[in-house]
Amino acid sequence: MGIIIRLESLLRSELSYKHLDCLYGAFIYSTKPSAHVKGIHLNSTIGSQKFITLISFKDIPKGGENIGANIFSSEPLFAEDNTEYAGQPLGLVIAESQRVANMDANLAVIDYSTEKMEPPIFTVEDAVRRSSYFQTPSFLSPKPVGHFSKGMEEADHKILSAEITLGSQYYFYMETQTALAVPDEDNCMVVYSSNQNPEIIHSVIAHCLGIPGNNVRVITRRVGGGFGGKAIKAVVVATACALVAHKLRRPVRMYLDRKMDMIMLGGRHPMKVIYSVGFKSDGKNTALNVYILINAGINEDVSPLLPKAIIGALQKYNWGDTFFRCEDMQNEPYQQISDASPRGCTGKESSGEPHEYTLPAILEKLANTSSFNHRSEMIKLFNMRNKWRKRGISSVPIVFEVSLRPTPGRVGILNDGSVVVEVGGIEIGQGLWTKVKQMTAFGLGKLWSDGSIDLIERVRMVQSDTLSLIQGGYTAGSTMSKASCEATCTLKERLQEQMGEVSWDALILQVEVDLLTGAIKIMRTDLIYDCGKSLNPAV
Repeated sequence: MGIIIRLESLLRSELSYKHLDCLYGAFIYSTKPSAHVKGIHLNSTIGSQKFITLISFKDIPKGGENIGANIFSSEPLFAEDNTEYAGQPLGLVIAESQRVANMDANLAVIDYSTEKMEPPIFTVEDAVRRSSYFQTPSFLSPKPVGHFSKGMEEADHKILSAEITLGSQYYFYMETQTALAVPDEDNCMVVYSSNQNPEIIHSVIAHCLGIPGNNVRVITRRVGGGFGGKAIKAVVVATACALVAHKLRRPVRMYLDRKMDMIMLGGRHPMKVIYSVGFKSDGKNTALNVYILINAGINEDVSPLLPKAIIGALQKYNWGDTFFRCEDMQNEPYQQISDASPRGCTGKESSGEPHEYTLPAILEKLANTSSFNHRSEMIKLFNMRNKWRKRGISSVPIVFEVSLRPTPGRVGILNDGSVVVEVGGIEIGQGLWTKVKQMTAFGLGKLWSDGSIDLIERVRMVQSDTLSLIQGGYTAGSTMSKASCEATCTLKERLQEQMGEVSWDALILQVEVDLLTGAIKIMRTDLIYDCGKSLNPAV
């Protein structure tokens, strides 16, 4: 007899099976921007016994906040009386299975009214006309360099007020947003979430439910793809699950279908760039004036970081006066052969020391392996011989400024010599766990200079837990693996003092280490002391 395995069961985590009374949620989201919500009507065709309830902002507990994220500013978990954008969560259908919840949410009818509502803003041009801006903090604002007018005077060629439009990008991580919330004793909440920033989720859930931070525990084992899409938007899903679990006192699980995930959670920023640039005949830039319009959507999210991110990367170039999006602008005059090789750092900020500045060496290697100079000469020859067809070539690096952040780590050594490691970084498929495991084994193995000890099989990585390892930070920017590895390498020096001609197991049996303070405690010392007749032998 054959066995039929439902797809739904494959999507459940092992934790779901422990909670047979688990409920499932699906968002009802707005299909209109800038509209008044007069009512939501459910047309369930699955069976009333499978539908549980509809959750909205009205179910936020007393003392809690209608909050779904909080970075540069807070944004609501659910719309209240009015919608602000298409895709905004209006409520959450709760049912006995994800399939039923999804179907009921799709069948929901929303009664809208646009009377006396401001027309929505759809483009950056609309935003400029209506003066709708988010303010970038001064410490993240780009600073001008040099004098644009002087640089333009020195230019042999000029491009004035050219425009580039950059479209958005949808996140397409393998695993859609998902979370499981389980109510715990003493008004506590345990949330299993696939995300890049457990610390933010922890804080938002506490504020939403109106409970102390130590009543919330966020656990993240691994993430099925991130690309930034699990950094902030995962907060909404995790918080919604926690709210329902808190109200109904039952475990609540949710995993978004692909359509709902893309509509609700958006993507990367569309941009419009207007620039004027001057350059010499040899291709060296002398001046640039750039005006970048960034479509940040309805909420700030992490958008204020973008100007610094753009300019930070461009500081590896010498563009003359001020900066611009070099990759697109250099390729604009297609018939011209452009050499976008960096010619030295500009600006006051730079990552690393001058001798670590390897971009010119990397580009030189690329030029050699790609026969760039030879191909450039061939293209010049082709352009001389062809009046109506032109070719171009460019060498353009993609530069991302990395930033190192303090990252906690905990290494525990058990009595049998096995090692357990927990770090602030999240495994998103970048191999963070593997790297940290190897670095831990390597660092501790350095206690034996002859390399005779191999500890790799004795190291185990455990999931991130916001109550176990606080202030874990966020996994983004391509630096968390390195920072997490560094956080695990401090025990070697502490154990070094206890070294002798002993094995790993013998060494561990001799020493007890306080993992919080690093203090070393001698487990046994034998003394003989003549104190006469003791006043209290028990002491």
